[in-house]
Amino acid sequence: MKELVDLLVSRVNVDEKQATGGAAVLLKAARDRLGAEQFGALLGNVAGIDDLIKLAPAAGGAGRLFGGLASALGGSQGALLANIVGGFSQLGLTPDHAKRFAPVMLDFVRSHAGADAAAQLEAALRAGR
Repeated sequence: MKELVDLLVSRVNVDEKQATGGAAVLLKAARDRLGAEQFGALLGNVAGIDDLIKLAPAAGGAGRLFGGLASALGGSQGALLANIVGGFSQLGLTPDHAKRFAPVMLDFVRSHAGADAAAQLEAALRAGR
C-alpha cells in the first residue's frame, strides 16, 4: 500500500498520515457498502488492503451525528457519506480532498485489480454522494 500512499502524497498534496488515513476511509466505506464478501472478491488479492483499512479513523463529531441522523431516517447513502466526511475531518481533510483522492485510488485499483474492480469500487463510492 506504500505505492498508493506515495501516489496520494504526490498527486493530492497531502502528508503521509493523511494519505494513509484518507485511503483507508474510502476503502472502508466501499467495503461497508459492498459487503465484506464482495469487497474481498474484488480487492482481496491486493496486498496490504486489509491492513490499510484497519487504519481508518473512526468518524467523530459532526460526521457521527450526521451519520446517526441519516441512518435513523433510513439513509444508508447519507450514513456512508457522513462516515467519509467524518473520517476525513479527523485527518484535517475536507470533502474536496475526498473528491481528489478518488481518481488516484481508482487508477491504482485499475492497475492492480483490473478495470472491473475499479468500476465497482467507483460505483460503491458514488452511492454515498
